[in-house]
Amino acid sequence: MPTSDRRTRVLVVGGGPAGLAAAAHLLERAGSARCRVRLATLGHHFGGKADSWRDSQGRLIDHGLHVILGWYTEMKGLLRRAGVDVEAHLVANQGHTFIYEPRDDRVHDLALKRNPIMILAQGLGYSGLSAAEKRSIARFVLGNLGVFLGVRDIAPLDDICFTAWCLAKGLRPSIVQTSAFRMSRTAQLNWPGEISAYSMLRSIVAVARDYKSSRYAFCDGGMSERFWQPVVEHIASLGGEIHLYRNLVGLQLGGGRVVGAVFGEPDPAGHELATRPPGQAVYEAEVPSKPGSRIIDTDLDFVISTIPATAFQLLNPGDAQLWRIPEFARLRELRGVAPLALQIWHRERVTKRYPSVIAGLDGPLPYVLDTKHVIRDYREDPRYGSVIYFVGQETGYERFSDEQHLALCLRNLARLPGFEAIDRRGVIHFQVVRSRAAHKRYFYTEPGIQRFRPHTRTSLPNLFLGGDWVRSELDFPCMETAVRTGIAAADAVLEAMRG
Repeated sequence: MPTSDRRTRVLVVGGGPAGLAAAAHLLERAGSARCRVRLATLGHHFGGKADSWRDSQGRLIDHGLHVILGWYTEMKGLLRRAGVDVEAHLVANQGHTFIYEPRDDRVHDLALKRNPIMILAQGLGYSGLSAAEKRSIARFVLGNLGVFLGVRDIAPLDDICFTAWCLAKGLRPSIVQTSAFRMSRTAQLNWPGEISAYSMLRSIVAVARDYKSSRYAFCDGGMSERFWQPVVEHIASLGGEIHLYRNLVGLQLGGGRVVGAVFGEPDPAGHELATRPPGQAVYEAEVPSKPGSRIIDTDLDFVISTIPATAFQLLNPGDAQLWRIPEFARLRELRGVAPLALQIWHRERVTKRYPSVIAGLDGPLPYVLDTKHVIRDYREDPRYGSVIYFVGQETGYERFSDEQHLALCLRNLARLPGFEAIDRRGVIHFQVVRSRAAHKRYFYTEPGIQRFRPHTRTSLPNLFLGGDWVRSELDFPCMETAVRTGIAAADAVLEAMRG
């Protein structure tokens, strides 16, 4: 679809944090007079793996329970430039994380402070550890302080899992069996396998630099409504063009460059998995295109792709031209995990208020939060005494029915002080959210994966990549990483425009 418009033409693919950041940054820096920016996204909910929507009754449904940390500076900056009063929409955890330890059947409060030494001191006060285990942790942290402070090279540690590294460095074996330790890797949804020591330590370093800026918070509403839609409107106000229902299925190459993007219109009739096991609610399968809907978009000078690795792997099926390029061939080694969520709207109140997440529960949904005090819609709604949100991933539980997930989670809640009245009789409604489609899978940071991850710049001079699976200065998956890689991709395009 060539035109006579000779502005630099940039096609951004993906409506998640990386794509939104890339499009906004290009327009903020170059302006629509110099740069024509088009943003193409698969559906109509923005936010990618951090999106939200409402069901037919107006209840808020989220793709996951997303936290916003204090050091998410680029993400917060993007939102503020879009006119969002970020702090007004955040509900802080007040420095607490609660952890259920099965070995003593208690919920323990892990309250952390603002710097590495205070984190260590406060962590050693964690009531879920024995005196011997606390001494072991003190020796372990002090013996590896250079690693935790980020002054030692940890890149060689990618080939070893975090648990094995900790044990090799002298941590007592009983500690790695605690919920507090397991939370360190399950927070990135890495199970039943292990997380790369490199990836885990990168996240620890980011937090330990200044815990005051690392206290986390939750959005007081749907992420798409509160955060991402205003960014879309900001992009449009700067002259950006938004294309909905564009499913990228291929890239056309010519002369060592991308010369076209192949799109199909998503087919909602094939978007649900018809062969799902009995008792499972509708969930997304891979997204087919409507017959005869494919178009080849050649109206581009540069392409920034921000779709997940698992979705990128589906491009150009049967076409060896793209996949014989070494960096893209390596990309096929990356894997994803299917996130899972359960939301329960209940008549009864939770009698003990936990201002933050409770971790350490059994099964595929180990994290829970009562969002009654978090989500503005629910705070004063008399219909709901509590609105309980579980999050995890479904590996090993793919054939569980919705009722089985509900029953397991209710049994887990019965162990927690304050949740005694939360039983099946009081459930008004519940919703299981399964996300098995390639465009919804989370990046799996297993050991040895760094050598396969791409950088923002590719060997195709007009193709750039963004997303939390792309290498960056943070180098572990989170929304801030996605935003930063989107900005980095935009900066690379701006540099090419100047060059």
